[in-house]
Amino acid sequence: MRNKTGMAAGIAVALVLALGCRLGLAQIGPRYTVDIMTGKGWHGGSGKAQQGRLELVGKGLTLIRYDGLRILTVGADAEAYSAAAVGDWPQADLLVMSPALTGRYSGLAPLAALHGLNVLLPAPVDGTPVPPGPRFYPMHTWDVLHLRKGKALLRVTAMPGPAGMAQIAGFVLELGAGQASYRVYISCTPLEDAELEALPARLPGADLALLPVPAEPAPRLLPLQPGHQQRQLAPTVLTRAGYAFTAIRR
Repeated sequence: MRNKTGMAAGIAVALVLALGCRLGLAQIGPRYTVDIMTGKGWHGGSGKAQQGRLELVGKGLTLIRYDGLRILTVGADAEAYSAAAVGDWPQADLLVMSPALTGRYSGLAPLAALHGLNVLLPAPVDGTPVPPGPRFYPMHTWDVLHLRKGKALLRVTAMPGPAGMAQIAGFVLELGAGQASYRVYISCTPLEDAELEALPARLPGADLALLPVPAEPAPRLLPLQPGHQQRQLAPTVLTRAGYAFTAIRR
């Protein structure tokens, strides 16, 4: 009986993993929950299809706006990532950090002045000291963070890479919930042409990929959904003009 029970449990876990991989948004691992208090004038989370925007706000620094939510993304090697620069960063509800790529990394010390900021990052593997001030949410693959601001919702899932890659490859941000949402994949590493071509199949639930480019001040964008009106064969550079998007009804 125990063997049959164990076999059934194993099959159930395998099915959950398979379904999660198919959707690109598996609910496996710790679930962080963040609730952000809002004032009386808050009007977010109407339930209708919302407009969003990605904006380049610094060298290597991107701001994602959606339904009153503000998410900053920065690479640990970006020129905008320094103790001198963080004071000029725009306000945000969440900071999503990508790991160092080129050796410029100065640890987490530049974030010490950002008191109370929610910071999501791959779990350090080298004993990097965590400074006081921000609220850190270290992630392993398939870990999930849920953030609520009033009625506006965000879910972040730490995604694995291709077979054989142990560390986090990127994060899927699902902005919105219910029948209308938009999913942005933030890659933690640069991708070769063959990897770019495989992204839509590897991330069937994602709508847009935000891709780092080493030594470049701006990331690149690649729409992932077939039939998207603005889909390009190659990524396009995110400019100061920004990139607008609309929640998609599922």
